[in-house]
Amino acid sequence: MKNPDSLSLDFLSTKPQASAQVLQTLAEEQAALYLEHVPVRILGPVIQQMETWPAARILDLLPLEQNAAIFAQLNYRTVAALLRQQQERRRSALLQVLPSQLARPLTLSLAYQENTVGAWIDMSTPHFHPDLTVRDCLDLLKKIQQPFGSSLPVISHSHRIIGVVTLDKLLISTDNQPLGQLMDPRVTPLPAEMSLDQARNTPDWHRHSTLPVRSSNGTYLGTLSRTALRKALATNQPTTTPVLGDSVLAHLARAMISTATGLLSLSSANNIHWHEDPGEPGIGNPGNGGQSHGG
Repeated sequence: MKNPDSLSLDFLSTKPQASAQVLQTLAEEQAALYLEHVPVRILGPVIQQMETWPAARILDLLPLEQNAAIFAQLNYRTVAALLRQQQERRRSALLQVLPSQLARPLTLSLAYQENTVGAWIDMSTPHFHPDLTVRDCLDLLKKIQQPFGSSLPVISHSHRIIGVVTLDKLLISTDNQPLGQLMDPRVTPLPAEMSLDQARNTPDWHRHSTLPVRSSNGTYLGTLSRTALRKALATNQPTTTPVLGDSVLAHLARAMISTATGLLSLSSANNIHWHEDPGEPGIGNPGNGGQSHGG
């Protein structure tokens, strides 16, 4: 079976943003057929750079296991945005196979409309009680491997948001100071039901890059970062298709189309053979070729 050549794989791995632009010019079926044979470790960064809508349409056509493996390569905000745009049946299937620690917050996020704060919150942001000392807080932060921003929520023992403490403040404070003495109590939590247009005008963005989000009953849900808000607002903006002309991207696009067309032809031929002799043993999925989709 004809697979993506080494040159196009090298381009995908070294130029993910440019590759994303190319893939967005292809028909969904062509792009999916080509990407089905690309290692997940290469494909993840490319999907990360694509516009949400075309990426979701392509993911819908990939095998479920490959789709889930790609999600493992992406950040939470991108996964939430893509999942929201995918077909309902594929979305439900993905939530069944994704790890529970990812599926649970995604399920809650999907309960909110796309143009609200709740659809874009990050539930993995660390948060702390006001009586925790600076030393203990920094020790806990050192154990966290994912990025967590520079503004951290401080919540009461009843899970109410009472302030935000910045990482800068933690680093210049004495070890035994409690967070309650260092936090900014003036921050107003964003309601999860608030529209993105309202959230963008919140004055607290002038002081903090990340703001806490609360539920309708006032309990802490997660955070919304300035970066996530910008991405959310940009999601509804019309996208432009790049004019490729005779550039390197144009040549790569033609190479991808050629590869996909070859795969499609071979797949069609195998399907015809299967219909002619349905009893022949050993015929599997002609588009899979028995290859692993793991990275």
